[in-house]
Amino acid sequence: MTLDDLIAEYREEAHDSGAPPFVSDAWLTRRANQAEQEACRRSGLLIESAHAMCNVAVSAGEPLVQIESKIIDIKKARMSLGSCQIYPVTISELPMNWESDTGTPIYYVTDYQSGAIRLYPSPIVDDDLLLTATRLPLRDMEDGDDEPEIRAEYHYALVQWMLHRAYAKQDVDIFDLNKSSRALAEFEREFGRKASARNEEWMRHRPAITAEPIA
Repeated sequence: MTLDDLIAEYREEAHDSGAPPFVSDAWLTRRANQAEQEACRRSGLLIESAHAMCNVAVSAGEPLVQIESKIIDIKKARMSLGSCQIYPVTISELPMNWESDTGTPIYYVTDYQSGAIRLYPSPIVDDDLLLTATRLPLRDMEDGDDEPEIRAEYHYALVQWMLHRAYAKQDVDIFDLNKSSRALAEFEREFGRKASARNEEWMRHRPAITAEPIA
């Protein structure tokens, strides 16, 4: 479905095709983009390894690596000069004075700085960090023929989010809390319930499962 299709489907479902309509195309465009972002956050539908955001240059002596804001969660990481996966850890798992340790990174610290990870030990050679991650859509839909990035079979469920938000709008002509709740339930049936920000952060910062303590 294109953006135009999503809007047309919404207008048919909501009986909102009058002149003027209850909600504008611009408002629906924002909600369609929000719907796709919500779907990706809840279900991890877009998995990325090839985009530049998943190939990050790392300089010797500079262990802090900025993570692209489109990345939701890192599923796998390794340094390009090595063949072994590197694993997430939290600061509490690391030894005293860990920030001074140098060598070939074997872990990345998830709770050191927002929007970044810190390699451990600190790298001693220039390298590239290779990631596989779930992400948000690369760009918002703007033109009528733009399509969501998620698979086509999921497109129709995005309309349910648009309906949910429209019926929750504080407007006497369209407000209907029961219809809003039903549309949200349909959206959640396809993509799952929304996690709290706290739970999302826990997933990003969760520690590695290691057979031995970190020395």
